[in-house]
Amino acid sequence: MRRPLLIAALLAALPSPVAADEPPPYPFAGPPLAAPTLQLTGGQWFDGAVFRPMHWYAVDGRLTQRRPARIDATIDLAGRHVIPPLAEAHAHDLQNGHHAGKMARNYMARGIFYTVQLAGLPADIAPYRDFLGQPGSVDAAFSEALLSASDGHPLAMILDSAGPMGETLTPEAARDRFYWSIDSAADLDAKWSRIAAARPKMIKVILIDSANYAANRRKPELFGRNGIDPALVPEIVRRTRGVGARLIAHADTAADFKVAVDGGADVVAHLPGYRIGRFNAPADYRIDDATIAAAARRGVTVITTTAASRFAIQRQPETRAAITANYRDNIRRLRAAGVKLALGSDSFGGSVLDEIESVDRLNVMPRAELLRVATSDTPQLMFPGRAIGAFHEGAEASLLALDGNPIDDLGALKRVRVAVKQGELLGGR
Repeated sequence: MRRPLLIAALLAALPSPVAADEPPPYPFAGPPLAAPTLQLTGGQWFDGAVFRPMHWYAVDGRLTQRRPARIDATIDLAGRHVIPPLAEAHAHDLQNGHHAGKMARNYMARGIFYTVQLAGLPADIAPYRDFLGQPGSVDAAFSEALLSASDGHPLAMILDSAGPMGETLTPEAARDRFYWSIDSAADLDAKWSRIAAARPKMIKVILIDSANYAANRRKPELFGRNGIDPALVPEIVRRTRGVGARLIAHADTAADFKVAVDGGADVVAHLPGYRIGRFNAPADYRIDDATIAAAARRGVTVITTTAASRFAIQRQPETRAAITANYRDNIRRLRAAGVKLALGSDSFGGSVLDEIESVDRLNVMPRAELLRVATSDTPQLMFPGRAIGAFHEGAEASLLALDGNPIDDLGALKRVRVAVKQGELLGGR
């Protein structure tokens, strides 16, 4: 597996206090102050296709084009290009207090206001969770239940990382502590009440080379790197629906993608092909047309994670051409079928900015469409029910004003000059 993620996986699992560099906010007495009323003038605003001049006000943290009775401040955007804030659909860097404070600040500094953390233990997240999701901090959604086999991913990563962290772990100690070990329907029955007790909004299930599930469990070199029995997925989906959560499926191969779609998963966390497994061929990562059609019909969201392939390519440079070809082929056919795409990097220390650049290099969609997927589709798909990712009457007043047009130059995404979140001015340069 990817070495840069090993320590991240263990840090995400090991209990820890709130980061020392992230003190709680001062407890002011009385009701919170209202967000200032802002007048936002002189910007070129992205409407999902092009930039055009618009004039907005931010009132009580919401956008309106109706002039309010009182204006506290006027922000002249000076012709800058204005986009909704970015969203990271697949990350693992806010799952533990060891580094949550630093990573949360990194998100905001990069103009990434929304992140989905696809693992994490409720007890670890609880000490600092309330400090997230404020106007001045990143909004985070967590998958708080991770289901895999007793010899499944991320067990090997956890065990490999335990030594450097000064902890001795056995597989028995790791199971049902850092992830839920599920090998059978009986395991699911025995453990489901504890899984459901956390009231998760998202539940993640690990699928890895599910077409060879039984054979792979007999290969010692794959111990801790396998996935769950694919036959369990429909029942897991049924139970997930029963607690009002979404089912996120980690998919490695095209067969895993099919299991996830046929089983009823809401989100597929990886586009197949971020690596070529040692017992697989490039063809094992090409999604068939019927499964793509089913994904479109059932409203499945697919998170791209193409940037994550760089770790496999660094280890095996000879796989670059096959990985790139599979990505181009799969994305083009998914897009043509109308499958919903979200951008996520799954790159600890990286971000969705890396994913945007990675997808752009594949030349699989026009730059304006890529910008729409990054700023509108991804936040709306991963944070359903929120009025985010677009500029319209009543939308959350969150925006980034850039020096430059990102349709012409993606580097403009790194030149944020004004940032507003929920009506509060975060900074300007």
